[in-house]
Amino acid sequence: MTASGAVSDDDAIRATERWFVRRGLPHFVYRFRSSRDVWVAVVPVVLLLFVIEIGVLAPNEDYPILGSIAAVVGGVAALLAVWAVVNRLRGRRWLARPDRVGPVEVLVFVLGPALIPLAFGGQWRSAIVTAGVNLAVLALAYLERRYAVVSLATWTLRNLGDRLRTVSAVIIRALPLLLIVVVLVFFTTETWQIAHDVRWPVLLIGLSIFIGLSIAFAAIRAPEQIGAIEADMSASDVRELVAGTPCAPLASRRSRASVPPLSPSERRNVRMVVVVSELTLVTVVSGAMFLFLVVLGLVVVPVSLQATWIGAPADVLFSFHLFDERLGMTTELIKVAGFVAAFSALQFTVSLLSDRTYQDEFLGDLRDGLRQALAVRAVYLGSVLRAS
Repeated sequence: MTASGAVSDDDAIRATERWFVRRGLPHFVYRFRSSRDVWVAVVPVVLLLFVIEIGVLAPNEDYPILGSIAAVVGGVAALLAVWAVVNRLRGRRWLARPDRVGPVEVLVFVLGPALIPLAFGGQWRSAIVTAGVNLAVLALAYLERRYAVVSLATWTLRNLGDRLRTVSAVIIRALPLLLIVVVLVFFTTETWQIAHDVRWPVLLIGLSIFIGLSIAFAAIRAPEQIGAIEADMSASDVRELVAGTPCAPLASRRSRASVPPLSPSERRNVRMVVVVSELTLVTVVSGAMFLFLVVLGLVVVPVSLQATWIGAPADVLFSFHLFDERLGMTTELIKVAGFVAAFSALQFTVSLLSDRTYQDEFLGDLRDGLRQALAVRAVYLGSVLRAS
């Protein structure tokens, strides 16, 4: 902030960068680098998990108490030694926090804790599980920092909350088509028999297939949608679109505003925003369908009818009587509702991304948000490049 009360370029640039991150677009920040901006930010979380794993894995029930304490101390000492050696190899001070993280540091985090159960007891299964958990945690942390997934999901859900009328319209519009699936699948004897016989892990794998197909279809169609948004953008729209954003002071000090093409990393980031935003809408619709099916089954599919369809007693979680009929929540009902809701999510995803009417009605806010982000990026980049 300048003495006159006007926002300086540096303040506006920093505020714009935070604006990008809150909307899940960290790659719009100039010179964003994974080794510096992603991995380095993940280091504190990685170290905390590393220390916790040492405290859990190093002690052994066959050791005396002092032996377990010595194992924990030895594990922490090994961590510090590896940290110091890697820092010296990188030309940094012994225990300095890294300013960049490369493959060596990632490999140490994944395999380092896994070596502890091998060193203290030869527990190779624990070593494999530990390495797998570390790899999964690292992947999730990387995605969060690289694409600001949590910020993006929070922003998307907040916008959905502000647009309850639109979300309700989506659900009402989708219900007639989805109810066809309900009639054909939900009230089918074979569906209930499968739900009774299939185990939860197998069912979750089946649900994951539907979810994976929905994500794949959304990702495939995303480039086409991004191209349409870019083609729809003209230099004359930029100043109008940045009004009300942190970038507005920068736009007022620019003589022209063109829209530079997206870099490959920026394009991937925008694709992530498109996919997450669309899948959030699909999740809301499928969640509403799941609740609808649970209530429907609870009211119109008595426990006795479920047993007849299944050919065996249903797994009743709780029950009550209504008009001399025993109704209840069963495990089979939850499984059937979940399966049909997941299939409905896939069907709705296909309809949403292939029907132009659906897109115009329900994805208009997403397009407007991306057009505004591209306009802000144009002004921001111009200011940053001029200042550098």
